Amino acid sequence: MKRLLAVLFVISCACTAYYFSVHKTFVNPYPIVCDLVAEKIFLDDTQVNKWKRLCHRRSRLVTPYSQKKLVIKDINNVLGLLNVSHLEVYDSSDVKKIWQGESQETGIESEFVDGELVIFKVHPQSPAALVGLKKGDVIESINGQQPNPWEAQSESGQYLIQRGSTKNTYALKTAVIQRSEAITVEKLKNDSALVQVPSFRANFFNEEQMLDLQKNLKGVRHLVVDLRGNSGGNFVAGLRFLSTLICQPEEIGRLIRPRAKQQGLAELPNRLQDEEQLAVLDQHKEVLLKTFANENCYRGDVRVLVDNKTSSVAEMVAQALKEFRKAPLLGGPSRGELLVGVWYPLEEVGRGVRISIPEALYVSHGQHRIENNGVQLDKVLYYDLSEMQSGVDSWVKKALD
Repeated sequence: MKRLLAVLFVISCACTAYYFSVHKTFVNPYPIVCDLVAEKIFLDDTQVNKWKRLCHRRSRLVTPYSQKKLVIKDINNVLGLLNVSHLEVYDSSDVKKIWQGESQETGIESEFVDGELVIFKVHPQSPAALVGLKKGDVIESINGQQPNPWEAQSESGQYLIQRGSTKNTYALKTAVIQRSEAITVEKLKNDSALVQVPSFRANFFNEEQMLDLQKNLKGVRHLVVDLRGNSGGNFVAGLRFLSTLICQPEEIGRLIRPRAKQQGLAELPNRLQDEEQLAVLDQHKEVLLKTFANENCYRGDVRVLVDNKTSSVAEMVAQALKEFRKAPLLGGPSRGELLVGVWYPLEEVGRGVRISIPEALYVSHGQHRIENNGVQLDKVLYYDLSEMQSGVDSWVKKALD
């Protein structure tokens, strides 16, 4: 009996020591997020102060034993109450996907067309590409269940695929892939071309790459700029792309910090480094976004494709082409998410976790505010199932008609 009591006493002491050690080292990340957002976000004090009080009340529910994923999910739910874009906490895996194009997935991008889930793109060297899936294939089921685009991108298992009149089952396992997001130019008939711009990540917009783009556009009379699925990126990358299509320096819009204590106006320099762009923004209330001089710019006809995944800098580019090149914007309504999100580390939540906080808003040259509104679409397009299954992109075809 004495031995049993001694053992229980030792266990009790160990548990108590562990409890106090955990509580002593624990730092609740929630209040840190509440205060940081309230200090940095572009919204006015009336909106922010009310939200901050709610945020701090919610933070009291977090304990040293709260799971990191649940804490991130709850913080994002509270951030969502402010109803602005570019305000979110990202886990380390999400950070890699956004900044490096690296993610664990099948390599399939798909959309519903007339009730059928059609593959729009298969990323090179991805699991889907390695088993032979192609653009235009229809995904009938995944593991015997009704599929959706998110599952097609992220789920391992048995894929029932219809190609033409035949059906086959493919075994797919997700893997870490590096998405190719470089600009591509596809020459079409009648002196036309399709320029696909998957993102505005800075590493795809250096001077050499821009020169290659200009060379590839020589002899083209009709150009379709495809911004579908483009979630944005670097502002100078967007300006460099615009400078290949707008032939003289033009002020396409402004970044405005309503709560900035500093005054003054500056022009964003032609440098891709995020740190340099943020330094200019941090020192001024307004920043001009101007295209750069370019003697070899493209002067032909331009049309632009956007969809419900087109956001941020991609929306800025689309709206500028409408305002300065009279380019029709075709497709589906864009996301309406164009603010300047500044990233901060949140090591208190976990290693590699970061938060994006919108500190400035964007207004175009034509005084159009894209946040919550999207671009000014000229015509809604619809996909044709039979054309997509045969490998013909309905939207590109209609843009050229």
